[in-house]
Amino acid sequence: MSAALPQLIAAATLSCAAATLTWSSVRAAEADFLERFRGAWSGSGKVQREGTSQPRQVTCSVTGTPAENRISAQGSCRAVVIFSRPIGVELVHDPRSGTYRGTYTGSQIGPARLTGTRKGDVVNLRIEWPRPVNGDTQAAMVIQNDGQGRLRIRVADNLTPGGPIQQTSEIVLARQ
Repeated sequence: MSAALPQLIAAATLSCAAATLTWSSVRAAEADFLERFRGAWSGSGKVQREGTSQPRQVTCSVTGTPAENRISAQGSCRAVVIFSRPIGVELVHDPRSGTYRGTYTGSQIGPARLTGTRKGDVVNLRIEWPRPVNGDTQAAMVIQNDGQGRLRIRVADNLTPGGPIQQTSEIVLARQ
């Protein structure tokens, strides 16, 4: 047996142990982040549905239910007393790729697909609408949870085909 073989085995064992510890800490960090969404939330903000409309003030309430590698947040938003719309986000985190995938409900045109990643307190998501909205089928959603009982959801889109990307919605919620 070569004198280098025990060192090679020790190095391989140490490498596997480090990878396992890193994998475990990544999963724990993601679980801690998802747990931030648990419970009842309420707040308000503005939503602009299309380029020709004015932003509407809305009040919203949502209940977040995290589980292993996933979050479900379901609720409703109300504009004045004119309308109330159910809203929701279902996201699943893939620990191998680090991506989030899921569905957003609340749009008049039906559920949209979400795909993105998290960096710190922020999940950046690409929205893929089922039909064109403002001339295309894509927009961006940013979900920020600071871990201090504050949740901010922003959507950015172009309001005219080929136009500049601008914020179309911002809702700030507080844990109840």
